Amino acid sequence: MPNVLHRSGALTVTIDYLWQKHTKGPFYYRRRVPKDIAPRIGKTMRQVALKTYDKMAAAKMIKTLADRDDVYWRQLREGTGLGGSRGDAEGLLERFNLEPEPIADQTGPFADIGYELFIEALESKVPGDATSIQPHLTDAELRALAIVQGRESFTLSDAKQLYLKKRDALIPTETTKRQHNNTVLAFNLVINETGDSEIKRLRRRDVTRVIEKALEQGLKTTSIRRRLNTVRAAINELIHEYELSDVRNPFAGFEIPKYGKDEEKRKSLNDGQVKRLRDHVEKNDGDTSNIIGLLLDTGARISEVVGMLRDDLALDTETPHIIIRENPKRRLKTKASKRKVPLVGSALLAARRAIESASDEYLFPRYMKGAKISNESASATVNKALAKLDCQTAHCMRHAMKTRLVNADASPNQIDVIHGWRSRDTMADGYGERT
Repeated sequence: MPNVLHRSGALTVTIDYLWQKHTKGPFYYRRRVPKDIAPRIGKTMRQVALKTYDKMAAAKMIKTLADRDDVYWRQLREGTGLGGSRGDAEGLLERFNLEPEPIADQTGPFADIGYELFIEALESKVPGDATSIQPHLTDAELRALAIVQGRESFTLSDAKQLYLKKRDALIPTETTKRQHNNTVLAFNLVINETGDSEIKRLRRRDVTRVIEKALEQGLKTTSIRRRLNTVRAAINELIHEYELSDVRNPFAGFEIPKYGKDEEKRKSLNDGQVKRLRDHVEKNDGDTSNIIGLLLDTGARISEVVGMLRDDLALDTETPHIIIRENPKRRLKTKASKRKVPLVGSALLAARRAIESASDEYLFPRYMKGAKISNESASATVNKALAKLDCQTAHCMRHAMKTRLVNADASPNQIDVIHGWRSRDTMADGYGERT
């Protein structure tokens, strides 16, 4: 952190932990690791290349790194908040017939005996002349000790891992994989700025600092909100799971300056592009053109079309339609995504051709890979075909459907139902335009 000194009337700024290998070289964060911490992390010096020649920029990065180290080293000293080792700590306690609760709250008949044996096992690993137990115990052992002594403190990593654990247990699909990656990105946004802080120590000013940093990095306000909403939901789950009545969620009700003002509205396909797509679908029979036809005149998501079963097509009814619903290889984005969408124009033509050529229970078996849909592969193939037709991505057809429905004076509720949005979902407001 910067220290300001006055020398002979001149203002001189020195920055702790700032270091250069050479006078004209880039700056580094260089800090000696405390003696009681060094054995735990296996090094005596912490050095990070800042990749900048700007001293003020280096000062900001150093403050962030120093704050994160202070948090981590304090956690190591206290044996609390060791994010990521909770599961191992629970397993260790179970070996001693102990519940993952403070000893005062244990209900097992042999809890007292188990606790004594547990403490003896830890003491046997610590030399008699040791001034600290931290260098001699694992993260799991320190976490287990903190749990039974009522000193446990949950971190951002704990919230992330609990959130991912519940969602990774779902049937793996491209959607769940994307959700996993998005969750990791969301927590990285926060942890990179605050460190793996204990949730109870986080304050609203820390959330504000995360937002300010994200804005400096050029992240869109809508992306920031989406990521912080994920962090907020994960912390809520952790608070509920472990009944942390004394912990408040610092991400509840956060505000982002000028939210939505930086959004770049996607353009819908113009009339010429729509005609070009219709001609392509009419003249070309095959999975790619059939998928394009279904997307163009239903406004469905590409995963909803690619993952359809043959039974999801109702063609011999008064109003031919598709049924968008979950199946063993495809989950839906939201509950509102389950719906029926009428088939007209290119979509009806594509549906009739697809069901005639399908050789499997799925409409497009080529994109069924094991237990999941190869949604990314389908998107890449469709987008490549669209590029040759001088059209935007597959998702733009969803925007175009909103525009066409608006121009046809469809009611907001009808538009929401066709697109699979919750009634008056704010997501719908970003789609389409009146022409």
